[in-house]
Amino acid sequence: MRTDFLRTLAAGVIVGVLAFAARAEEPAAPPIEKLVQQLAAPEIPVRREAAYQLNRLGQGAKPAIPALIKALDDEDKQVWSSAVAAIATLGPEAKDAIPVLMKALDTRQSQGRRVRDNRQMIMRTAYALTRIGPDSIPPLVQALSQDDQGLRIGAARALGPMGTQAREAIPLLVNNLADGREPVRDETVAALGLIGPEAGPALVTALTDGDVRRRTGAAQALAQMNPPFRDAGPAVEKALNQETDGPARAALLTTLPRIGMEVDHVLALLLPAAVGDDEAVRHAAMNAILAERALRPGAVAKLAPLLKDPNPTMREKAARALGRFGADATPALPALMEAARVAGGAPAFADALAQVGPPVLPILLKALQAGSPEETAWILRALRGFGPPAVPVLTEALKHEKPAVRAAAASALGAMGRDGADAVSPLFTLAGDASPEVEAAALRALVAQHADTGRLRPLLEKAMNSPNMEVRKAGAAGTAALGGAALLGIQGLLDLLADDDAAGRAAAVQALGQLGSHASGAVEPLLARLGDPVLQSSVIETLGKIGPAATPAVPQLVELAKSADQRASVLPTLTKIGPGASGALPFIYSCLNDQPNDVRASAVLAIAAVESDRAKALATLIPLAGDPSGRMRRGVAAALAQYGADARPAVPALARMLANESERSDGLRVLKAIGVDSVPELQKMLAMKDAKVRTFACESLGALGPAAKDAAPQLRDAAAQDASLLGPVNAALAKIEAAP
Repeated sequence: MRTDFLRTLAAGVIVGVLAFAARAEEPAAPPIEKLVQQLAAPEIPVRREAAYQLNRLGQGAKPAIPALIKALDDEDKQVWSSAVAAIATLGPEAKDAIPVLMKALDTRQSQGRRVRDNRQMIMRTAYALTRIGPDSIPPLVQALSQDDQGLRIGAARALGPMGTQAREAIPLLVNNLADGREPVRDETVAALGLIGPEAGPALVTALTDGDVRRRTGAAQALAQMNPPFRDAGPAVEKALNQETDGPARAALLTTLPRIGMEVDHVLALLLPAAVGDDEAVRHAAMNAILAERALRPGAVAKLAPLLKDPNPTMREKAARALGRFGADATPALPALMEAARVAGGAPAFADALAQVGPPVLPILLKALQAGSPEETAWILRALRGFGPPAVPVLTEALKHEKPAVRAAAASALGAMGRDGADAVSPLFTLAGDASPEVEAAALRALVAQHADTGRLRPLLEKAMNSPNMEVRKAGAAGTAALGGAALLGIQGLLDLLADDDAAGRAAAVQALGQLGSHASGAVEPLLARLGDPVLQSSVIETLGKIGPAATPAVPQLVELAKSADQRASVLPTLTKIGPGASGALPFIYSCLNDQPNDVRASAVLAIAAVESDRAKALATLIPLAGDPSGRMRRGVAAALAQYGADARPAVPALARMLANESERSDGLRVLKAIGVDSVPELQKMLAMKDAKVRTFACESLGALGPAAKDAAPQLRDAAAQDASLLGPVNAALAKIEAAP
């Protein structure tokens, strides 16, 4: 201990020496008279430095008070900030600043000045008024009755820290609890809480006020008081029994533990709300219990019996409530385990066990080792909810003598995905287990964990030749997931698509997409899975990869896009299907209206791919080249590229993309594809800074030959200014000035 003391002492000495040295190195501040003069200088840097130095002087800046008050009107934020800080430091000595400070709070009089920093301005101004003290109370109280938001907020913020000195403001503050503006109410609540028990009687009376906002604010203020207003208990309880508004009830519940009521009585009031039907009230009640550690043991003891309630909904609510106690809910573990068993490891109970945390794991492992196959399933579901902390327990279960337990543990680790990666080695061992059930589960888990492909692939290929159907299906699913679509073939993938294993079906859908147009025979089976919400997005994407052969899917895709939020994925698939999706054109055109920009951009690409009437497509797309959305402009550019010279009316809009760095490459690509025959447009490009754009302009002007003769002087100027353009310019001029 003495060594620690000496170290601390030495550190303090060093810090002190360094601070002294730093102060010694700082140049001495100019005389205060000089600083006052500089504070009125026309140069902003001079005023900033003067205000900064005056603020550093602390009480020594008293002679500068008049100048500092004038600086409170300075338009420069830094000057104002240092001036108001200096006023705050001077405290009561700066009482002459009160009128200017009050004016600063009034947003009606400060329009156009420091509006962007209004919150900081109010906070700093209010702090200065607080430091000035009692002399500022009368104007602050008067401000509370003004309708201006800045005045009410600033006055409340300034009065609260004055505590009981601000008692005369209590009636007006209580009145402002009903203000329709949330920032005013929040600051008012905080002020009343800071004033303390002196405001208690008025707040208790407000608990039965006719305005629900005033009732709510009164409860919130009582909850924030420190020390608490201990006489509020009966009134709060009575108000709670009468209150029907949810937020007001929540505020009253939050108040209960903070007004000195007896613990058991507080719990008796909070617990019914903690398992009630109103979610917001339920959370407020639980938060109130959790906020006071003394309430936790009693709450856990009273919630545990509810886990046996005849009503299953009540059992779930009790479990969720206990979960929020974390390790403090350990005494309720036996009851929670039994409730989880009865519910088959339903999410509410599994989540609660996971929230209780590490104390649960040994108990679950013991239950896993001793339990029947029926119990094993729910225990493993619960363990999955723990994530990585459960991996050691599940790894241990992989050694269990019962194959069903080993298989279930492997499945649980697979469901964790990469979170279960620490168990990869024992899972590779189990991939050679004598039990087909265990072997299949281990292979599926290794695929889900993205285990080493080089080591896994031979095991999967071997499994595909297993005499056991489950092992063969696991091998097929894994092979598909690793990109082995060609090895499985269409029929193998269709068999997998019909499998009862969700991971296998998902792998089959993705693998069919790898086969592209060769998977045309899978369109109907894929459509049969389009209604599966888990597979839906993957099926849509795979149909797009199949391409034109997926034309039979168009009606269902359009219907899906009308009734579900799948437009963004359906449109690219229709684009890849191409002209065969012509039946979807009314839907595609409709997506150009009142849709997010990504949907609109996908729609223009679909129009270009599906619409056989070129004139109609161009009439739709060309006007959209100047769309306000950059994403839309890029989509239109990509769509127009395939129309060649027919898209040239869009050149002026496309050329504007060249000025935007994020759109330049897209714009240049489409301009090259459709060609530019407008000399004035090419001259504009020649004047741009980007070398690729200027080179393109040179090449395009050259391609126009003598028709581009008006651009010859500009070409020569460009070469004179940039030597890298000499070659492209000379080539262009040779074509432009060629003899007829």
